Amino acid sequence: MKVLFAESHNLDRPDPLGSHQYIRLFSQTGHDCLWLGPAVSPLHIFKPDNLNRHRFRVWREGVSEVDGISWLVPLTLLFYYNLPLLRSLYAGRNQYRFCLPPLAGQLKRAGFDTVDLLWCAGPVALSLLELVPYRLSCYRLADRLDQFRWIPPNVSELQKEMIKRVDFVLATSQALWEWARTVRKEDVYYLSNGVSEIFFHQNIVRPDDFPIDGRPVAIYVGTLDTRFDMETLAHAVRTMPEIHFLMIGPLTFTELESGLQALQEEDNFTWLGVKEYTALPAYLQQSAVGIIPFHLNELTEAVNPIKYYEYLASGLPVVAPPMRELIAMAGPLSSYRDRDGFCAALKKALAGRDEGRTGYVDFAKKHTWKSRFEEIMKIMEDKLVASADTGGGEE
Repeated sequence: MKVLFAESHNLDRPDPLGSHQYIRLFSQTGHDCLWLGPAVSPLHIFKPDNLNRHRFRVWREGVSEVDGISWLVPLTLLFYYNLPLLRSLYAGRNQYRFCLPPLAGQLKRAGFDTVDLLWCAGPVALSLLELVPYRLSCYRLADRLDQFRWIPPNVSELQKEMIKRVDFVLATSQALWEWARTVRKEDVYYLSNGVSEIFFHQNIVRPDDFPIDGRPVAIYVGTLDTRFDMETLAHAVRTMPEIHFLMIGPLTFTELESGLQALQEEDNFTWLGVKEYTALPAYLQQSAVGIIPFHLNELTEAVNPIKYYEYLASGLPVVAPPMRELIAMAGPLSSYRDRDGFCAALKKALAGRDEGRTGYVDFAKKHTWKSRFEEIMKIMEDKLVASADTGGGEE
């Protein structure tokens, strides 16, 4: 089976997301896979950061390979972005029609001019539904994209078009599932995030840069972006010197930078930046509690945090605000609603961490990426059987 993933993240990013997990599972089970994107444009020439330089290198190579998976970065003259003209619905609907060289020829040379599954992870993949012949198409709905400031606010219109046109939708949270169901009633599935098997490994050697000062470590692993509540974290760092707070992940929201710099003056705070994904279990297993200090808003209402499962798989209690997804799962959680509540929840989690460890791990074992992948394969099998029964075929 040939599988094409239309994506908005690099295939080789150090912190893989759900789509990275799924394409690797497709590849490991013998399917031929291509990761398409994220696109670059002449606009990115004026943003010469390492990320964009890397994407241009991949574009120049034609087709790269990462762990047996093909990777093609297209260059488009019409890039959907939150700038005048580029934020138009026309740009969003037609981004892949203006590629140099033409995308159809690139896909044919890569052996993906026709695919069995067209996996769309963003609404700009709309034009691919007409450019690429496929047997099945799906849209993995993982975020309320209209809540991100750098994405055009009309993106929800594109998302609704995508939801209507694909064969089935995979929504990662109940809120996203409900929203998608306002657009179409059938073939919308709730499929939450999961956890990699590597987080269940035990007796991993302590990393050299892990803080060892006799204090229990509260760890956060993930991106520092608009969801992150720096004020609540800072309050805990300054009022709970008996806990060492460890942060691992990239800073992508510049408004958090000053607060982060100020916290680095405290002796119970460490920010290690980005770490390789395979190194994360070692940091988690040396820690005492996992934290998710997010704001409660419309964006986080729709979030099903991968780190929640990773913390539990590592045997850690979790402290987080009462995000809808976490409450609905009824799993192990110490929740809070304000800054003082965050500190109280930390104390509670630390007090009960040892007796709860087995329960944390057992809960995470029910939510692996492999089990999620098996659900996707069952959905696809049912769709293909139904299509055969009704005489359907390729698009």
